[in-house]
Amino acid sequence: MIPRTPVRRAAAVLAVLALGLAGCTATSTRAAGSSDGAGVIGVALPSTTDAGWEHAGEAVASELRDRGYRVDLEYAADDARTQASQVQNMLTKGVDAVIVAPLSAEELAAPAELADEDGVPVALLGRGLAVSGAGFAAVVEPEELGRAQAQALLDALDAGQGTDATDPTPAPGTETPESDAPESGAPETVAPGDLVPTSPAGPVELTVLAGAADDAWEQRRHAAAIEALTPAVDEGRLVIASGATWDEAAVDADPLDVSDAAEKRVRNAVADADARGETAGRTAFLALGDDVTRGVVTALTTDPPVSETASPTPSPTPSPSPAAERSTPTAERPDPVVVVSGADVGTVRALEQGTLTATVFVDTRDLAAPIADAVEALLDEREPESDGTEIPGSTDVPAVAVGPQTVRADDITRVLLDTGWMTPEELSG
Repeated sequence: MIPRTPVRRAAAVLAVLALGLAGCTATSTRAAGSSDGAGVIGVALPSTTDAGWEHAGEAVASELRDRGYRVDLEYAADDARTQASQVQNMLTKGVDAVIVAPLSAEELAAPAELADEDGVPVALLGRGLAVSGAGFAAVVEPEELGRAQAQALLDALDAGQGTDATDPTPAPGTETPESDAPESGAPETVAPGDLVPTSPAGPVELTVLAGAADDAWEQRRHAAAIEALTPAVDEGRLVIASGATWDEAAVDADPLDVSDAAEKRVRNAVADADARGETAGRTAFLALGDDVTRGVVTALTTDPPVSETASPTPSPTPSPSPAAERSTPTAERPDPVVVVSGADVGTVRALEQGTLTATVFVDTRDLAAPIADAVEALLDEREPESDGTEIPGSTDVPAVAVGPQTVRADDITRVLLDTGWMTPEELSG
């Protein structure tokens, strides 16, 4: 390993100060480990908001501790500049290797360059972005997530949860003219006001929601999901009311505001369907991302906030809340098909209660062993083992991938409770 000179350390400190001033989000730092006999490993993860990253951090730290390492585990509260500052600071403190779940390859360019110059191995966890100099990646492929979520939605339609499964023929007046079907690529978005009146046997009106506009990793998930849904759109089983393109699907520019933005978009979509009444078709929502999912769940399980301009005088005969109305399906307006992502406690509760149709879940604890194996190999100057997974833009980086699971209400006990992802007490609240 190349020794660090006083000049290099001073330059690194200045870089840390600059990045620290640029970052605008609070951080979360945890130190874990029993000794530093085998070295110190820095682990930089996005945030503790998602159960997936929380479990990944705990599992990776535990695996590394068992192998004799000390662990500097830090969370960046979903802020890319904060994460870059944390990684740079880890290098300044002299860690022997860095594991990072990259929020932005661009923001990590400077600390990655410093790590390369200092001979400090960098391994990617969870999110496979093209980070310069990375020596390994244990990832979840966003394309696999997107395809799994799209398939869960299509399975719900095939099971009769979104259309009349006994009669595949569209209801009269709902057929998609052959000349209007997209020739190739993503299907066109159909504005809700232009939709042909439908019935539960007609096409489902789908709203696709994704995360922050500049998230290249999530953009890959969206592209794969739309590609998988396109045949159903061409067949007239599905119309995409919003979100056929990435620009339409991305709910916000700021990753910190994604959940709130997703909640507002779903409330607006539900209000629009309510305004159209019986002419509105069966609705569906596809939430691409755990932070997006939290907003969708909030919109579908709680009443909207009271407007500040609303009259304080209560109505003599208050009407049922939108959430209460949606809890009882009718022949005209059955409950929406809702496919989401992740296994946070709130998400699983909504799945158990029937608000959600399915969630696509990745057990991030499965990343711990391969990432620890890779760190040991890199420190020993050996090439880590790979299963052939490729990282776009960095095809020469050895990588392994962990696949997703589709979880429905009947799967909660087997997949989440029996494996210790959460306890019955956590689920019951």
